[in-house]
Amino acid sequence: MAGQYPAPDGAASPSAPPSTLVVIPAFGSPELTDAVLGDLARDGSDRRPDIRIVVVDNGGDYVVPVAGSRVEVHRPGRNLRWIGSANWALHTAVADGTDVCVVLNNDIRLSRGFLDALTAPFAEDEKIAVVAACYDDFWLHQRARSIPETAYAYLPRTELRDVPFCDGTAVAFAAPAVVELGALDTVAFPRHGYGSDIDLALRVRVAGLRSVVTEGAYVSHLRRATMNRTGQTSEGNRAEILDGMDGKWGPEWRAEVGLSPDAFPAHNTGSGSSWYLSAPYFE
Repeated sequence: MAGQYPAPDGAASPSAPPSTLVVIPAFGSPELTDAVLGDLARDGSDRRPDIRIVVVDNGGDYVVPVAGSRVEVHRPGRNLRWIGSANWALHTAVADGTDVCVVLNNDIRLSRGFLDALTAPFAEDEKIAVVAACYDDFWLHQRARSIPETAYAYLPRTELRDVPFCDGTAVAFAAPAVVELGALDTVAFPRHGYGSDIDLALRVRVAGLRSVVTEGAYVSHLRRATMNRTGQTSEGNRAEILDGMDGKWGPEWRAEVGLSPDAFPAHNTGSGSSWYLSAPYFE
């Protein structure tokens, strides 16, 4: 599906952009958060009145590096982890009357013109509920066709992929629609929130809405940078996914999102073609 995306220099798309709340959950590693904010500032996103940027400081020690910056810091007083930070963002966006909520890991780097490209699909179809950037990481169906040396070097494509689910590394939500669906399920996924993105995608589909990946936006991901600080393990994350999804959707949930029975083996480090009912290679 073709869409209107910004030119590589970050120029805004022709249609009016949605009002957007950008939330970056952080727990230590301030240099990572600073780098993400630097990428947003590079594109002028921190100066636009239609964009609000908030660091959710789960460690309680983050200081915005530029005096007088419009970037806000929210200190919840405890570690909300990813799922709690994302739900705070969703409910805050709705309370403020904001159209789109964007949640970004702090251990990523962003392509040029990132926010406009990530949020542009919402103007194409009101049934789009979740949009993710393509990336260099875990899920084959979300990987870029060609992995650039740096996120800055990424060349955007005017194409959307309908996908069974989007992971939470760099994701945008149509905030009112997702909150109406119940936001992210902290009961079924009580730790970090691994698996809650798949659960949400199933609820999105049941509601007749869409999850898409845009090739207009790209992130490179420093995997495990946050996990290592918070004591998470790959096996613990795997258990959260399987316990939550099995308990909520039963044993058939893999097939419902296009995954094979081989998905999520022990000691996995990334998806492979055997994880999918149909391998999602993009040429």
